[in-house]
Amino acid sequence: MTIAALPDHHLVNDPTWLTLFHDYRHVIAPLRHNSWTTDIELCGGEYHIRADLGDGTELIVAAEQSLPADPAEVIGWTVLRQNAEDPDQHTVLYDSTPNGPQRHHRTSLMPMFARIDELKVPKSAIRLATSATYSASYGLNHNQGGATETPGVAVARYFEWSHLLMAVEGYQRVWERHEDGYPLAVFEKSDHICIVRVGRSND
Repeated sequence: MTIAALPDHHLVNDPTWLTLFHDYRHVIAPLRHNSWTTDIELCGGEYHIRADLGDGTELIVAAEQSLPADPAEVIGWTVLRQNAEDPDQHTVLYDSTPNGPQRHHRTSLMPMFARIDELKVPKSAIRLATSATYSASYGLNHNQGGATETPGVAVARYFEWSHLLMAVEGYQRVWERHEDGYPLAVFEKSDHICIVRVGRSND
């Protein structure tokens, strides 16, 4: 597994930083699985996600302005690539806020990470696949698997799949693995169980 280490600064023990880092893990974890050190910047009450791309540039992920304290209030994402030493040198990579060119994608993770995946920068060469197993109490099992993808896209797909299960299909998450392996979660709905996982590809 190639997830990047946590940032090395005193804020990693700050309650606000810890809460935001956890609440925005659906954006942060895919970036970290690309082997990019990723941080939550706390700038006078304005928050954004910053990922070091390892080539002298960094990604800045925010919303219309800064990130809201509650991720449920995000209505679209902006992604900038900027010079780490001179932020005035930057390019807008993605904008799904209401006035942005990708506004039709709104808060969907997959289009944003597909755009990030196009960047020619150092990242993990490992290939991953996201899959799910659906089981019913009466013995019916069904497996659904995705394509082999880069780590960031695969982990973003895991979070989007998890969100779909809970927000649309009525499942509840009853367990999730954190940090000590590739993402894995168990969901339950009446007499149905769904396990969503990310793992190394056999390709």
